[in-house]
Amino acid sequence: MTTPSSDIRVLNDATCSACGLLCDDIVLSISGHRILKADRACELGRSWFLGNHRVETLPPASVDGITVPVAEAIGRAASILVNARAPVIAGLTSATLESQSLAARLADRLGATIGPDHSEEATPRLLAIQRSGAVLASFGEVIHRAKLILCWGIDPARTHPRLRERLIDRPGRFVPEGRAGRTVLVVDQSVSECRSWADGAIAVSSGRHTEAIQALRGAVRGVAADPIRVERHSGSPVDLWQSWADLLKRAPYSAIIFGAELAREGASAIEALMRLLDDLNTTTRCVAVPLAGPGNPAGAEAILTGRLGAPVSVDLADGIARYRPVDADPWLRLQSGEADALLLVGEDLDERTTTRPKGVPVILLGPNATARSAPGVVAIATGMPGIDDGGTFYRSDEVSLPLRPAMTPVHPSMHEVLATLLSYCATLQSH
Repeated sequence: MTTPSSDIRVLNDATCSACGLLCDDIVLSISGHRILKADRACELGRSWFLGNHRVETLPPASVDGITVPVAEAIGRAASILVNARAPVIAGLTSATLESQSLAARLADRLGATIGPDHSEEATPRLLAIQRSGAVLASFGEVIHRAKLILCWGIDPARTHPRLRERLIDRPGRFVPEGRAGRTVLVVDQSVSECRSWADGAIAVSSGRHTEAIQALRGAVRGVAADPIRVERHSGSPVDLWQSWADLLKRAPYSAIIFGAELAREGASAIEALMRLLDDLNTTTRCVAVPLAGPGNPAGAEAILTGRLGAPVSVDLADGIARYRPVDADPWLRLQSGEADALLLVGEDLDERTTTRPKGVPVILLGPNATARSAPGVVAIATGMPGIDDGGTFYRSDEVSLPLRPAMTPVHPSMHEVLATLLSYCATLQSH
């Protein structure tokens, strides 16, 4: 049955969190408790906005699979966390900055280990940047200044579908022609969609990105190289790398956009990329733009750094924050048997928590948390950021954007639940 147009309301400038671009120009058509249309959104964004985020039949809270009032579930969660010897707090990447900040405060109070779910991807990048430094830029700076854009190891059609529209094709203050005024180069595995609109492309096999970046660095620095060895290790002839080096050196401003592919190769590839920036910035201007995944992973890193001094894997067991990227990942602590309680912020129960050691209680906070209620699980349903809950997310370039809720909430916000949980824990510890 067609919904009468008079029942449809429109929300302009909604923010989509389906990828790290956080497109904030989405126009939503809403009727009752459903989003009917998401104009300007890509396929990922439409799937996100039009999904069934509100399951009205789910209970607001449960303990051991039994429906209970929210206050009772929060009290039970507080008791578990306060009595735990080594609690861990994970998730975070789909929570707002405000909720992430409360989770960090809670970890500090409990002496817990805390880290975001994307640590496996983030840690190589963070370790590389800690060693080499980084020259980063906002999307706006790239749009307005970049004459050359190098997309390294990304497939935006699959992961960030509006990248070309929002960063590459758009006219800028110093690039008024938009795409026509830019040179676009691509490094991929020879199959990415962006090859069809790039000015040049080089195929690099997985696991060979460090060698490829070093080949380009050598060309930029004018280092004499053995052509046979360069082609064997990087997959492309030295003359091609030299032509790209010349383009980068001649460009008054260039940007290298990269994503998870380099992180999968480890810190060495990203460190090589940052050293390449150093080489280029001796004579021109070149910046790096890391692309984040869906949700708010950049926000999680920023909040943990600001509050606890490190972006991932922070251990507070000794009463001070210790950055331990090798052995303080919450999931490693859980699977090794070192953790005796898990608080999952903003996520549903997944495969990793279903295989938790026997007897380790789990506290779930998330939009559909009570859909997976089970023995040993305290589940509390919360609002969905950007759907029926507001707050702030960080874009990949760490620019903060507000979320405009499309619907009236039926569950408390994540922020409200965490604030109450923090208060309950403080009360229990004072007795």
